[in-house]
Amino acid sequence: MGTDDISNESVLDLIGAIYEVALDGSRWEHVLTRIDDAIGGRTLFGVFDPASGLSSLLSPRIDPDRVQELLGWAPRNPLLPLGIGRTPGEVFTIGDFITRDEFTRSDFYNEWWQPGGFDTEPLTTNLLVDHNATGILTSHRPSDLPPYDDKARRLFATLAQHLVRAVAIQRRTHQLDITGRAALAGLDGLDQGFVLADAQARPIFVNRRAREWLDAADSIVIEAGALSAINSDDSRCLQTLVGSCSIDNPDRIGGEMSLRRLPGRMPLHVQVTPVGSDWAESSVSLASGWRSSAMVLITDPEPDARSRLDALRARYGLTRAEAAFALEIVKGGGRKATAERLGIADGTARSHLSKIFDKTGVGRQAELVRLLLQK
Repeated sequence: MGTDDISNESVLDLIGAIYEVALDGSRWEHVLTRIDDAIGGRTLFGVFDPASGLSSLLSPRIDPDRVQELLGWAPRNPLLPLGIGRTPGEVFTIGDFITRDEFTRSDFYNEWWQPGGFDTEPLTTNLLVDHNATGILTSHRPSDLPPYDDKARRLFATLAQHLVRAVAIQRRTHQLDITGRAALAGLDGLDQGFVLADAQARPIFVNRRAREWLDAADSIVIEAGALSAINSDDSRCLQTLVGSCSIDNPDRIGGEMSLRRLPGRMPLHVQVTPVGSDWAESSVSLASGWRSSAMVLITDPEPDARSRLDALRARYGLTRAEAAFALEIVKGGGRKATAERLGIADGTARSHLSKIFDKTGVGRQAELVRLLLQK
């Protein structure tokens, strides 16, 4: 397929599949194959968590023998220690750490990398960095194809955020009976809100973080026993998305949306995903016989946005307004669309962009987006 051919609907469907695999680890290879098709690469996925017993090294498009050989290269792999400190979900590549010449002179490149037919600009993100637990995802571009373009990089960066959350959910549920409330209580450790709801948006399970937002009542609330929102339009959208996940609906699409909060707060991001029918049949039920139809994952962008904004200001000397503009333009649509989303005049946006170019040393929007996604 490739990024030129993938539609927004296909991206949403792929994101939904990513969250489904969090509850059914046997589907990882299927999801990784879909990611390969969407980005145009060969994905290598690895998670090692001795505390939970979760361990996987998968790559549907790379020779299995070559994947296993990678384990033996660990002591002499010059790339292995380089990305350890990177935040999960942050995208990086080899050139962020060492030059191409340094890498191509290594035994690892000449004996494992080059024979595999990989180019020297893979896209990589940490999925998990927690004490002795590690997780990483790398998308290798075949060396006979052009390097990844900006659209592929943006798509990889988008999927990376959802993969990080899916791995976090899988860690909490691995080797547990997900049908029991004691097992679901393990999801209280997530930074994201996690809700299981029936087709009428009635919550069946709510984790600690989601409960905190419900109690605060500044975005998502419970009204008439169902998930709702302080904004009526958001309520209708949320309940429509949850209803679309009904087991009786053959399409079962789900989707994503933003939940507005009180003035001065960034909206919450909400991803609604159908729960697999087999799993839904055995999931937590109440005396009323309600069955979970949808998994609702709620993410607060403010902590990550603050840290990224501060990092940009420190790295390039940007003002707060310039850094906020730089982060927003990564979402696509160009200068004018970014200005509209931020509620500023186009002239102000033009001024911000000019100063950002000067301070970061790039001369085009595409170069800026690539720089921000790499850093």
